[in-house]
Amino acid sequence: MALHISGKLFALGLVIALLITAFSVSPTQKTERAEPVSVGLNITPQLDVLPQARNLAERQTTLNVTQGPVATPSFTLRATGYNSLRSQTDSTPFITATGARTRVGVIAISRDLLAKDIPYGSLVRIKDLGSYYNGRGYGKFQAWLDRQELFIVEDTLHPRKRQQVDVWFETMSEALNWGVRQVEVEVVRYGRNGPVFNVNRPAPLLNMTPQLSAARPLLID
Repeated sequence: MALHISGKLFALGLVIALLITAFSVSPTQKTERAEPVSVGLNITPQLDVLPQARNLAERQTTLNVTQGPVATPSFTLRATGYNSLRSQTDSTPFITATGARTRVGVIAISRDLLAKDIPYGSLVRIKDLGSYYNGRGYGKFQAWLDRQELFIVEDTLHPRKRQQVDVWFETMSEALNWGVRQVEVEVVRYGRNGPVFNVNRPAPLLNMTPQLSAARPLLID
């Protein structure tokens, strides 16, 4: 009986030994891990000079990105005239929306433009493009506008007005003589403390509220 058990143990030990041998891997047969390889990148940027400047609007359409503020922004707007009458303003006709006093050189901007394009305190130049309806009388008031040179945004219009500027006059007859015109409004300073755009004068002079004292316009028939 003891011999029979001993034979079985021997056979079991032989099987185990064979299995260990079959699944053993020599240290020389182990897979070697590849060392990382460094590859140097030497890229030289290429600069192409175009014979003509690309149109910014076309690039924005193509790239669908914003390129930043336009130098000397300008807007073509409907322009009316107003003066300090309660029928044209409110119960405080000589006080603007910002609390400033009405005076020659003050303008009002419609609220859609005040939001981001021409905020309160902005300084602008105005170019007379003639009648709003037919373009007649182009430049009729340009000499007066040039004497004033800069106008400041201190007021706003009724909420229903859009894309419009209102120029303040001392008398109702002057406002009526101005009529309804089309103008180009060029932003010289954005807001009271914003950037100063292209302007033929020292920038420090634009960091203060200008003293506005333009001559009255001629009543041209």
